[in-house]
Amino acid sequence: MSKSNISNDKAQTVESGTAERPTSSGRRRFLTNTGMFSAGLVGSTLLAACNSNNNDNVAIASNSNNVYIGGPSDADILNFALNLEYLEAQYYLYAVTGNGLQPKDMGSNPGSVIVPGTTKVDFSTNKLLGLYAAEIAQDELHHVQLLRSALGTSAVDQPAIDLKNSFAALGGLIGVPNFDPFSSPTNFLLGAFIFEDVGVTAYHGGAPFIKSRAYLDAAAGILAVEAYHAGLIRTFLTAADYNAGNTTFTDLADKISAVRDAVDGTTSSKADYANGLPPIAANDDQGISINTTGVDIYGSNYPATNIVPADANGLVYNRSIAQVHNVVYATAAQVSKGGFFPNGTNLPSNLKMSANNNGG
Repeated sequence: MSKSNISNDKAQTVESGTAERPTSSGRRRFLTNTGMFSAGLVGSTLLAACNSNNNDNVAIASNSNNVYIGGPSDADILNFALNLEYLEAQYYLYAVTGNGLQPKDMGSNPGSVIVPGTTKVDFSTNKLLGLYAAEIAQDELHHVQLLRSALGTSAVDQPAIDLKNSFAALGGLIGVPNFDPFSSPTNFLLGAFIFEDVGVTAYHGGAPFIKSRAYLDAAAGILAVEAYHAGLIRTFLTAADYNAGNTTFTDLADKISAVRDAVDGTTSSKADYANGLPPIAANDDQGISINTTGVDIYGSNYPATNIVPADANGLVYNRSIAQVHNVVYATAAQVSKGGFFPNGTNLPSNLKMSANNNGG
């Protein structure tokens, strides 16, 4: 949970033939020692594709299925992540402390944050959840600080964020009028459920396009933490219903999942790395309903929870930058603002647009 800095080393290198800003040499042990990404994330030829004279940047491979060919720059991807981290940090900080990010962590000209009159959640009826909420709040604060430090002067300011009207509108879609996530511990859980799964798919979708090894290391670390958060939230919601013998929160979580799945598109597509698109699944979201029909293990079925929303290969889903905007803007239409970001995310105009998923 401690804060770190991925760009504080004096020695810096730049990959030949790229326009990327210098990156730290402090993470050159990553991948070389573990081989982690060569086994799964970006293909078995990653290490061989790296320039032997430069351990900080991932070289461009000739096979587009192994390492990115085009797409957004590293700074664009990290700023995209930073916009999401601003949103998550504000949500958890307001819930735990009653206050949001301090000015030093929002940039020189940040957007305002719209919140209900009272935001500090009363966790007295669920003290364990309050402890977890405080831990997550610190993690999200550290993510903001880490990304801002890594990006330096390229870091975007916090955009305007709406944590009141956006939740009320989404509540209407799931049958909970005027939904306020700060009004109770269980409402807080449902609000957190809206964010966490999306963050995991966003980092997974952006990972193949990151050239800097130091940035890739940081993104992988944040992805893992967001996955821990998502699993924790899903476990709490599942346990609440299981222990009470009903499906109250499962039904609501499943409705939230259905909304996310509907607005981000219903068409599958193969990866188009040259144009910044990860592989897309038509159904890339899952609720938390217990799988009563069972999971298949060597031909036998076993009842199981659905804490981890994974595909047939046991992998988390991807979302493109545009698809993530569909979710946070709460629309299937192609727009540049809305939902949690009333003025849009702070990104270049070609990256802040949601996809046109109406009717498809």
